[in-house]
Amino acid sequence: MTLAKLQGDLLKVREDLTRAKKANEGFERVLQEMSILKSRSIANPATKSQLVEELKGKEILDLFSSVELDFEELRQTMAKQSIEKEGILDFIESIRTKKTFSFEDTQATLAFLEKSVEAFDASHIAVKPEFIGLIDLGPLAIEHKLMRSNSGVIVEKERFSEFLVALLSKKVFHDLVFETDRVKIVLKNAREIMVEAENANIRTMARIAKPTVY
Repeated sequence: MTLAKLQGDLLKVREDLTRAKKANEGFERVLQEMSILKSRSIANPATKSQLVEELKGKEILDLFSSVELDFEELRQTMAKQSIEKEGILDFIESIRTKKTFSFEDTQATLAFLEKSVEAFDASHIAVKPEFIGLIDLGPLAIEHKLMRSNSGVIVEKERFSEFLVALLSKKVFHDLVFETDRVKIVLKNAREIMVEAENANIRTMARIAKPTVY
């Protein structure tokens, strides 16, 4: 299998998963409706007798059994895949040079950025908009007396935390690139960050993001 085909297969799986989620949501509604029928039947025997008669001309029971069987087969297959994928996940993390991290809140994102800069011992951090013209860092450069660099600024490590607070206060804490000689950090929004770096550095940042997992 070529890498192009592998990527195509993964895209197809993602599309199929979207449909699978909808099927699961639909089955959840069916279960809720069946639970209501069950409760009414238990509460009133006459209701149960009426339901039995009405079901004689419908395929609801056979359809339910068939769907339930399909879900059970899918559950067993996914349980088997869960065991198989553990070794693959380790392999993926050993070759990854790009990773996206999501955080519960802005404070967690700030902490991640600060700890990452500290971990790589960068004396200066280049900061620029992800897309040219989207954000103007000029006013911040003047206000905080920062060195300009193309469309961005250069921030000393000692002032990095202060600069992050300034970005928040100006409501421009999004779509920014923070770059050192060892890592490129793309701040998508206040709770999502994408990192590009050598694998060893990616793993370091994964430990910073989730220290109890890595």
